[in-house]
Amino acid sequence: MRRALSAVILTALLFGCGGGGPSFQEVAPMPRRLVVWLGAEGLDAETAERMRAAGVDEVVVRRGSMNLAGRAPVLRFNPMPPVEGAIPVGIALDVQGVREDLDRAAAEAVWRAIDAELDGSVPAELILDVPRLTESLDEFVTSLTEVSGVSVVPLLSFEQIQREGGIRTATGARTCVLPAFGTDGADLRGVRELGPLPLWKKLEPLAGSGVRIRLAVVLTPRTEPALEGPGDDLDPLTGVTTVSTTSTLDRTFTFETATNWSGRSWKKSDSVAVRWVDAARLNAALTEMHRLVLPEVAGWDLVALPPEDQSLGLGRETLLRYLEGEGPAPIVEVDVRRDGRSVRVSLTNTGPFVTAVSNHGNWVQVSVDKGWIQARDRGSFDGLRLGNARGHDWSEGDQDRFNGVRFSEVYLGPDEEVSSGSVRLPSSSSKVTVSWNLTLSDGSAVTGEVIR
Repeated sequence: MRRALSAVILTALLFGCGGGGPSFQEVAPMPRRLVVWLGAEGLDAETAERMRAAGVDEVVVRRGSMNLAGRAPVLRFNPMPPVEGAIPVGIALDVQGVREDLDRAAAEAVWRAIDAELDGSVPAELILDVPRLTESLDEFVTSLTEVSGVSVVPLLSFEQIQREGGIRTATGARTCVLPAFGTDGADLRGVRELGPLPLWKKLEPLAGSGVRIRLAVVLTPRTEPALEGPGDDLDPLTGVTTVSTTSTLDRTFTFETATNWSGRSWKKSDSVAVRWVDAARLNAALTEMHRLVLPEVAGWDLVALPPEDQSLGLGRETLLRYLEGEGPAPIVEVDVRRDGRSVRVSLTNTGPFVTAVSNHGNWVQVSVDKGWIQARDRGSFDGLRLGNARGHDWSEGDQDRFNGVRFSEVYLGPDEEVSSGSVRLPSSSSKVTVSWNLTLSDGSAVTGEVIR
């Protein structure tokens, strides 16, 4: 049985003789490869087949770390999670230390250790996460590719490619992975480096280098305080918290009553800050990548496949359905029920795609063209606001008479249905306009209107 953590110290192997390198593993042709990184759960055959059919070309497994700071490289391997299916599997290693004079002998020793750990199986590629650049790193990457017969791809940051050493390392490898979008402080370093600069500007040093880039999107949500396991959907929070933007993350939820959420008990006045990626944000990131001309985009890495029991942010089923061509906007049904001078509306999200969390951007409006309405019961919506509608304009104030009401929902979750209370009309023959606006996290909106 393989140990949970094995350390290989390569003193004896460093100057040993190397055999012939393995042949390259067949992977989908470039450019535009879609790579999905896996977590500790691995990958079952059914999910693998859905991913393959949806266009996933490769999966990547983190296998541990290597320290190249001393004369003898030290590799530590994590256990291989179960991976089923026919999708090629690459491996990723964190490089925790690098000496200045790495040479071909070091590359040969590293590959012998990896080859022994993999028991002769050949990975689709070897990704090296390299936080520190050195003078000889580009030569080491080239040598490791040559001795292994496997494509070695450095994972670099935006700040690293602004420096000569980063450009040289990327050029030597011909392809590199760059964390570009998603959650910072989660699975990959450097996601939000260089702040608000546009993507093309961050990549400008590589524009004429011939390097082909894979841009990574980190899907893993982040919370402060951290959760012990996969998080629940945000919908249960919106009825028991106030929502604000007071933290450095996307939203802060302050509890108004004691609540259990995501496997934890929260007291009144406790707060949790959350940053997450949903399908709309993922779609916006991929759209921006598509606009790049130089450097050439070789594909995208999604980090990582969500656990099956994760509902916070982008769940596994939602991600798979997005890759299969659905979304990213929710498909909603609006049901209007009239009974004499009374009208009620229901809003149903028929799928897994969700809205943004917004105190003002998600609403269903009921208005009349003549006369005034009365409404006091918000039903299962989060809020109710009376006002006056004039075409697409809406105004609120201290008036005593209103021709419209807006039922607001902070967040419309997957497969959620909300219904209003009764709206009293001027007469049973009043013409009623029901319109809606649902804001997505990329700034777009789902809108519609019916007249009854």
